[in-house]
Amino acid sequence: MKKIVAAVVAVLVVCAAGFAAWQGYRAVFTEPDAYYAQVDADKLSSAGENNNGFDYHYDLPAFSAKGEEKELGFDTSRELRDGAYLKLETLALRGVTSWEEVSWDEIPAAAQDALSGE
Repeated sequence: MKKIVAAVVAVLVVCAAGFAAWQGYRAVFTEPDAYYAQVDADKLSSAGENNNGFDYHYDLPAFSAKGEEKELGFDTSRELRDGAYLKLETLALRGVTSWEEVSWDEIPAAAQDALSGE
């Protein structure tokens, strides 16, 4: 009887560990993180040869909703409006997966503070 209880407990522990690992994987690799940046025309360059059809490349300082800074690079098919604010969505190992222009009011307070240099 003790062996059966031990086996059931072991199976439950393995299942719980697998579930926790899956949730961690999903959080890191499938849930996008948002960063906010301001377009700087001086940070524009050619996308190079392996550009997936994009002509332009930006490397911009970007800030999370908590104000944490990260340098993010991404390619675009057109030059972006100088001074525009962007929301960049990123995934682990893939980097920037999408971007959109946003208004100042759509940027979280900590990111606004970082972008304004406070």
